[in-house]
Amino acid sequence: MHVPRDFLAALTKAPPERVGEGWADNHVYIQSNLMEPAVAAAGMVAAAVADPLVPLMWRRSLLLVLDCLCTGEQDGVAAACLQAVRGCSWALYEEIASGRSVSAAGYAFELLSLMPEEKERLKFFQERHWEDLPWDLHPGRMNLDAVDW
Repeated sequence: MHVPRDFLAALTKAPPERVGEGWADNHVYIQSNLMEPAVAAAGMVAAAVADPLVPLMWRRSLLLVLDCLCTGEQDGVAAACLQAVRGCSWALYEEIASGRSVSAAGYAFELLSLMPEEKERLKFFQERHWEDLPWDLHPGRMNLDAVDW
């Protein structure tokens, strides 16, 4: 399978303009349609998010790819992708609390909001780190109690 090889090669350069270009886009997903390697790719990307050696400039792009995989149209595949992402939930919280990128923190927040078991912890992080989140995820704008968990 060429996706892991292409992914590792991509990480040695700056992220492309189009998220996933050259390794995920049109190989792992096409728009919101998930392809056969989606679940394996979700595990690979989740591991990269948790790896401190992966360049920080890739965080936003990697989190957006995970968001695409976990919300794709094929529910069973998307659920399996989300299961892979659950293994790095601590890295998603770290992204929110880091203050490095509002955009990356937003994607991390959105991924965590797909996990009902994270509701209370996510509410705490929303209250504590609201200034590190996009405005539409601030308390009062995004009510986690109203989310269909």
